[in-house]
Amino acid sequence: MLDKENNFDPNFANANPCDPNELKRLTTQILNPEKELKDLIPQAIALRDLFEKLTNFRADTGQDIGAGQTRLDSGLAISPALAAMCIRELFRTLAFIRGLHEAINDAAKTRCPVRVLYAGCGPYALLALPLMTVLPRERVVFTLLDIHQECLDKASALIASFGLGHYVEECICTDATRYQIPKEKLPHVIVSETMAVALHNEPQVSIARHLLKQAPTALMVPQSVSVEVCLINWSREHVLMPADFVGEFPEPDRDRIYLGKIFELDAANIQNWEGIEGDTLPAGKVKIPSSLERKYKPCLLTNITVYGQHRLQNYDCSLTLPQRLRGKIEAGDELQFYYQLGNNPQLVLET
Repeated sequence: MLDKENNFDPNFANANPCDPNELKRLTTQILNPEKELKDLIPQAIALRDLFEKLTNFRADTGQDIGAGQTRLDSGLAISPALAAMCIRELFRTLAFIRGLHEAINDAAKTRCPVRVLYAGCGPYALLALPLMTVLPRERVVFTLLDIHQECLDKASALIASFGLGHYVEECICTDATRYQIPKEKLPHVIVSETMAVALHNEPQVSIARHLLKQAPTALMVPQSVSVEVCLINWSREHVLMPADFVGEFPEPDRDRIYLGKIFELDAANIQNWEGIEGDTLPAGKVKIPSSLERKYKPCLLTNITVYGQHRLQNYDCSLTLPQRLRGKIEAGDELQFYYQLGNNPQLVLET
């Protein structure tokens, strides 16, 4: 019996775990345009539980979840265990599956099958596998990339367990920032979710630049990742409620002063950076108001447009948590930033 409020089948977990029809039903619910992300939490939990069960993933306090990470010339490739744990960020999972689905459908308006290059697929191929159940094979094919063979092996086995291996054109163990795309297999959609908050530490920027340079007409997922500077009064940022509170939490009455965007990763900027050969990319400048109350603290805010109207806002997941700016910053200061490439990429405030 379906739950009338969210159309979720509570017996899903008891069904055949490798039945593609069950996964298709769950995916169809996730893609329902009439539902907001908050309405689809049961589906995201069911997807998480299903994939973790089938891959026998266990996270416990005695496990070093960072073991197996790889420090690349372009940033940190997180460990297979940490990559697996990304599925536990429910809004993030939902928004990216929905966004990739829309990007594939847009690309399919002018070409079929749509060739999707998935850089950093992790152990679940989380964004691709659910869509294989709702899109016909003649409409889409996937190439999976990951720096860790363990991730590719688990993703391939998981896809095969649903009988969907024919959707995968290739699985390639490689550094995505060094991968040379065969000219006869240029992708129509490039998806990569290899980032941390404020585009710090992980190689999202380098991967996007490298791959989009080879396939400049490809649609990119995420479509845009932007970082802005904001002054936040932290005493008004959250609503504290008693532990025994029952009901929907009230929205906080936040006290913020937005100063402006300082960096954006999107196709237009990647094209503008084409002639830059060094280890830095240009970023923006903002000015702190000349009269500033001490209650305001400068922070970086990350906003993600996955694709089209599918977005992740502040606090939707770990990628969009506000980050405090460190250092001595005074009223009236001009803050000039640049983006540092290399093995520890990040936005840097010039001193």
